[in-house]
Amino acid sequence: MEHLGTKKLETERLILRQFNIDDIEPVFNNWVNDDEVTHYLSWPTHKDKNVTKDVLENWIKNYPKNDFYQWAIVQKEINEPIGTISVVDKNDEIQMIEIGYCIGKKWWNKGITSEALNALIKYFFEDIKVNRIEAWHDINNPNSGKVMAKCGMKYEGTLRQSRKNNTGINDHAVYGILLEEYLNIN
Repeated sequence: MEHLGTKKLETERLILRQFNIDDIEPVFNNWVNDDEVTHYLSWPTHKDKNVTKDVLENWIKNYPKNDFYQWAIVQKEINEPIGTISVVDKNDEIQMIEIGYCIGKKWWNKGITSEALNALIKYFFEDIKVNRIEAWHDINNPNSGKVMAKCGMKYEGTLRQSRKNNTGINDHAVYGILLEEYLNIN
């Protein structure tokens, strides 16, 4: 893989960019303080803006690393972060990355997450030169799987009691797309 870090990406409706310290307010208000948004996630709902500040400061500190990937999903129309999409795991030896995402519920079911994921799939295959991209979702959150499928990822199976999130230990479905599959559809 040819790591390039969190570069600014643009789609029709979105800008995917690095977070900055001025994002604390919209990040807190748009998704991280919402128990419904964090229900199936592995990190707890932020009850205080200081938690959000600490998280953003950590991400900002890591941006100089060329193998750190954490984007703010910014809707051009309102010009503020409405969610996040990132690499949550990677394996350079097999040229694989795992992507995770979340978005404020006000923006659910509008194709925004799919638009962001498609942009990352293109970036990682074409610029970073990965061979495999995967993503996982709690089986009780099938809408997340619909995002993955819409982006050309294939359902590969369900691992029983394989991951823990805010609801406990759960079964998780895994989706993946390989470079050769991406090249065949683009």
